[in-house]
Amino acid sequence: MIRESTDSAPSDGPARELMNEALVRGGNAFCATENAIHAVVALCVDDLVTGEWDEALRLADTGLDLCELHGYRELRWPLWVVTAAIAALRGDDQQAAEFAGKLADWARRRGSATVQLYTLYVQCLLAQSRGDFEQAFQRISGLAVPATFTANLPLALAASLDFVECAVRTDRTDAARAYVTLLQTADLRIFSPRLKLLTACATALAHPGDAGQIERSLAASGTANLPYDRARVQLAYAERLRRTRSLRTARGHLTDALCAFRELGAMPWQARAERQLRSAGIVANGPATVPVEALTPQERAIAELAASGLTNKQIGTRIYLSHRTVSTHLSRVFDKLGISTRAGLRDALGRTTADPSR
Repeated sequence: MIRESTDSAPSDGPARELMNEALVRGGNAFCATENAIHAVVALCVDDLVTGEWDEALRLADTGLDLCELHGYRELRWPLWVVTAAIAALRGDDQQAAEFAGKLADWARRRGSATVQLYTLYVQCLLAQSRGDFEQAFQRISGLAVPATFTANLPLALAASLDFVECAVRTDRTDAARAYVTLLQTADLRIFSPRLKLLTACATALAHPGDAGQIERSLAASGTANLPYDRARVQLAYAERLRRTRSLRTARGHLTDALCAFRELGAMPWQARAERQLRSAGIVANGPATVPVEALTPQERAIAELAASGLTNKQIGTRIYLSHRTVSTHLSRVFDKLGISTRAGLRDALGRTTADPSR
């Protein structure tokens, strides 16, 4: 099982560098043991958490080669998880789906409920990158079962922000709060700063009364070397601040989040941060996220109907979709085009849309 260190910070320093290089360059003789492969997995997870994603992918390739060469094929799945997660976070749908498929097949053949949960988690990340929070929630919802939550606590804690945010975005506040109740059954004092950061943000999203815990968790020691998770939390926090019209504070967090997402190459999250900055009155430097031509035919059709003035319900009636599905598609369109309003759709589409009364 993929587990996260409970230390105050991920491993670092000369010892880690020597181990890393030995595993990568040492050749078959040094790495021909099960323990060595487990060490590669640990380094991959560490690099995933600390934002060294290119190195994580390089190590994952090395680990997979070792598994094939020395017959440890049963140890491949954690490396697939790391590869798939980074692909999903960077918006590489094809690679994420490919490795999620490998995980699903592995879990099915061996009847592994744990690997199946990691498969669903990767699929949740992929759905979020597409802006489909309904599908993302459906993928991750199994973690909310108390017995499953307890049996898979490392994943349940690491996925806490994903679960709660997807629940809130799909109008499932009760589910979000029930998950936070499960979080409170764990002794979070023994877990890493990363898990404390994620669970604090999840709790604040489910119970909006206390935003101070997000500020405190961001200021806590041990979080500075967690670029993606900090940016995720800052983005979620800034979206909430913007709704309460605390624009100055929101802009600071959004700017920091955008810089982190750009550095990581997390394109879907970069687009979302750009959208929020525009809504806060700032146009981010850099090119538009994608051209209109990158929209799928269905996204283009929904975008045109929305730009013409139809409500989500009216659009759904016309093209036989639920208003929630229409909302999901529009959210994805907004993220792709880097806009935040329906008025912006008219400019992005570059032409006058049809009269909705026709």
